[in-house]
Amino acid sequence: MTPPDLTPEGMEMHKQVQRHLGRCLMRIQQYERTVKAIAAHSDLAGPANQLADIQAKRIEKASTASLGTLVKGEGTIFTTLRALLTAGGPEPDALDQSKLPADQAAFAIRFRIQMTEEQRAETIRELDACVALRNRLVHHFMDDFDIFSDAGCAQALQHLHDSYAEIDKQFNALRSHLMQMGETRQRLAVFMQTPEYLDMLTGDCTE
Repeated sequence: MTPPDLTPEGMEMHKQVQRHLGRCLMRIQQYERTVKAIAAHSDLAGPANQLADIQAKRIEKASTASLGTLVKGEGTIFTTLRALLTAGGPEPDALDQSKLPADQAAFAIRFRIQMTEEQRAETIRELDACVALRNRLVHHFMDDFDIFSDAGCAQALQHLHDSYAEIDKQFNALRSHLMQMGETRQRLAVFMQTPEYLDMLTGDCTE
């Protein structure tokens, strides 16, 4: 059905608005999938025989969390993006020694992104802005723009161009962190196969 108040040029812009809105939403989904992967895999701690179950629970909880919760939620079993960013301050121990069995080995792995206080504050501002942008696009786009008029379509199209550029910027930054995390995990896995690691694990300090 053709919107009645659009000129032929406006009808073409109307189609472009729909196309670019879909483009933004697809990029947002890629962004959210990346956030969920980081949230689920940046920390792992517990007795050796429980690590697989602990990891599975983190993945499950992160997979159903909203973007806002993934960025700044509290009391989650996964790692929020805010917690991932550190300016070098102290963090609580990953393992609660009082709850660990005395007859089992326990492990803790933690991935953090080191930056200055100023960089952390700016990154958090950008993350919060990205959450707000996502929510406006998903829930309020039709409230914000009259896409049944030529002028409204023009405004919406410009907003979508700007929105995609910002979402894409944030997505690429997070993807870079996810790749670094994967590389770190691979290096750790290789190290855990070496005699040096076994010596550390068993407490063998002989030459």
